[in-house]
Amino acid sequence: MKEQLPLAPEDIKRLRKHLIPMMIFPIMVVAMFGLFASFVFKDIFETFGNDSSGKIMLAVFGLFFFGIIGYMIWSASVDLKRGFKYRITGKVTDKRLNVTTSTTTGSGGSRGASGTSTKTTRNYFLYIDGEEYSVEYKEYTRTKVGSHVVLDQAPKSKLTLKLTEEQPADFDQQVAEEKKTENRKFLESTVQEVRLSDRDLEAIKGIYTAEKNRRFMFMGPVLIFDLMLIANGLWTFVLVIFPLLLVPLYQFYRVLRSYMRYNNAKLYGYKIGYTALVEDKLTFTSNRSGNVNRVVITRGTINVNTLLYDKLSVGDKVILFAPKQGKHYLSLVTLDKEEFHLG
Repeated sequence: MKEQLPLAPEDIKRLRKHLIPMMIFPIMVVAMFGLFASFVFKDIFETFGNDSSGKIMLAVFGLFFFGIIGYMIWSASVDLKRGFKYRITGKVTDKRLNVTTSTTTGSGGSRGASGTSTKTTRNYFLYIDGEEYSVEYKEYTRTKVGSHVVLDQAPKSKLTLKLTEEQPADFDQQVAEEKKTENRKFLESTVQEVRLSDRDLEAIKGIYTAEKNRRFMFMGPVLIFDLMLIANGLWTFVLVIFPLLLVPLYQFYRVLRSYMRYNNAKLYGYKIGYTALVEDKLTFTSNRSGNVNRVVITRGTINVNTLLYDKLSVGDKVILFAPKQGKHYLSLVTLDKEEFHLG
């Protein structure tokens, strides 16, 4: 449910408090830039400023920077002038973290120098009754899927004025206590071991192969560097960097341990079940690494496919299976006996 309400005194205070640092920040940036240009990097800035491409790049950066700050100040001012807010009441049906990474490359002008800068932006969203709303990090982390919330939001700046959780209308304290006791008994229960399937064995082999390749990739350059020093007779230098020689040995030791776990899991032939409860779920989106569905359970966080993500709800009882000699979960079984393989 979405309704329009007048701004309360604490809402006005929140918007004004949000405005002050945005108005001070550009002044501080200009002052610091001027200080560096005048004293610390005077020669560099003189060369940079005499080049036409340098002036254009500086102007574009300034317009972009002050444009963003100006829009943020303008939107907060509009919210104060309008004097109302939106109150959204409903159930949190999903969460999303969006990470945007952008890379810019600039030319240094007549000196031919160039530089690359990478910027990463994180945006947090809650879905209330299926509608997406932007929130801040602290609201995002403390709000779980399935919660009933009341969100006060400024209409133009989208600033979160207040977010509180409330009990649903049909909440029954006695039923909640009984469910808590039932969940505790479920978590304390033991699960019978199950024989590894062919798909489980393939998954275990895939886990071992991935770890082996990752460690060999890390070990390779260091090992090649060490062998080149030895081949050229630079024994004195080898002794100086002796701790670096331990890196390939340590990585090889970890690969050996990983192989022993893989081999023991095959010989044992069974996987062990662990009871768990679904505590939260979220979607991770990125313009670089793709999308990932994550489910938070009492035993940690696991990545799942879209089918399993849509099927699971907060509070669901699940059983996770892992090889006895290993720490990676192979599959998840719901209470209706449906099994989903992970990874």
